[in-house]
Amino acid sequence: MSYLVRELKPHFERNIQPLLTLLSKAHVDPNVITLLGLVFVIVGSFFLYMHTYFWSFVFLALGGFADAIDGALARKNGSKNEFGAFLDSLTDRFSDAFPLIAISLSSEKLFSFISLLALVFSFGVSYARARAEGLGHELKVGLFERPERWITLLLGILIGAIELALMVILLGSFITLIQRVYAFKNRTSR
Repeated sequence: MSYLVRELKPHFERNIQPLLTLLSKAHVDPNVITLLGLVFVIVGSFFLYMHTYFWSFVFLALGGFADAIDGALARKNGSKNEFGAFLDSLTDRFSDAFPLIAISLSSEKLFSFISLLALVFSFGVSYARARAEGLGHELKVGLFERPERWITLLLGILIGAIELALMVILLGSFITLIQRVYAFKNRTSR
């Protein structure tokens, strides 16, 4: 499990309690937040494709924020269920894909290719964990999980270093995938 997920998530969830309380009292369904987050990511990806970086950053950050609070809201409401977890994981894959596809479609050949490689390895990281869990093993290991990829992408957009962010996402995802394969092999070889 990454440092961000392990150490910072509890602090983040404590700090958003007033918002979660407000959403809970308003009877907002966490699945609505999940789907709204996906809509924000699609809009942000369109702006990214158009090289309108300010609005891209705003909408992608809103999408990331929605993704960060939907599960916390479900836990607060006591409405955590398998369908919500399934929907969240499914929309996460789309949310991971749209910005990288937007970059690929709007970049010259080298960074188009790097963006697609980053997408493939990002999916590999997520799939490795999902497949291990499907086989009955927990696989929460890795240096560069989804929060790190999103923060890297958002920082790259914010400071105008999208190509550098892509390289970091590609390398971090590749390393994390190798870590997960190695960890799973060790656990199942015993």
